[in-house]
Amino acid sequence: HLIIISVDTFTNDLYPILFPIKQQLITDLAYVIYTSGSTGKPKGVMINHQAVINTILDMNSRLEISTQDRICALSHLNFDLSVFDRFGRLTSGGAIVIPDHQHYKDPKHWYELLIEHRITIWNSVPMLMQMLVEHLKECCSKNHLRHILLSGDWIPLSLPKSIEMTFGEQAIITSLGGATEASIWSIAYSIPKQIPTEWKSIPYGMPLRNQHYYVYDSHLNDCPEYVTGELYIGGIGLADGYWKDQVKTESSFINHPCTHERLYRTGDYGRFLPSGYIEFVGRKDFQVKLHGHRIELGEIEYNLDQHSDIHQAIV
Repeated sequence: HLIIISVDTFTNDLYPILFPIKQQLITDLAYVIYTSGSTGKPKGVMINHQAVINTILDMNSRLEISTQDRICALSHLNFDLSVFDRFGRLTSGGAIVIPDHQHYKDPKHWYELLIEHRITIWNSVPMLMQMLVEHLKECCSKNHLRHILLSGDWIPLSLPKSIEMTFGEQAIITSLGGATEASIWSIAYSIPKQIPTEWKSIPYGMPLRNQHYYVYDSHLNDCPEYVTGELYIGGIGLADGYWKDQVKTESSFINHPCTHERLYRTGDYGRFLPSGYIEFVGRKDFQVKLHGHRIELGEIEYNLDQHSDIHQAIV
């Protein structure tokens, strides 16, 4: 049913026309974002209102976001970080600063926006923040950043210290993880000022509100501490499935045989630490076998990065 409202119709200001808004249900579809598929055909992830609002309200609450906050919207609309950039600010009354399209890849332009618009929240993949830090190369004491949100890829262990040296100690750095299939993010970790030297990676963290993370073996049994298993996400943040693709939906979204909880199979691997935090190990796609031994490529990269003559390693 299509509703047409003519903007040229003469109206008496004393009797304004009420906009015919349909009553939305929390289970109604909010958006569809396409992700790459192993077959080369993108998958349309269907997220309902309840799922995405749960993530947004949780993040706004834990970051104490207000009408005074401003975010730089670096992510394109086909990347789900953009959902928090736009709707996270609209629900809090904050401002959205949109980069100039011709210069949106230029860290010099990002810096100009940070200063001119007094941006308080940065939300991007780690590489973009790395680009900005390397561009500045010195302390930027005039900034107003309160929170730096990093997700979507590994966070180099050296990056948090570089951020602190560039933007000061006032900015809180949060590592976020999850899947497009679970409403932007499902897990968070506030990165400490001093990173222990024995760490091999930034901890994945603990689940967001009303979301659950599990580490299961191949039989969907809980893995003990330090034992690596596949990561599954549960809770109200899960997508309804893939747009017009029931086969892939049933393959990725399952019901646990014992608890009957609906779960999303992430394809990621991790393990629980004694602290209760989950440590991200990597994608199963990035594991190889050599002479029968399973090898994580990320671990090779980590050890190569420890060499003083290597700036960044990619295996």
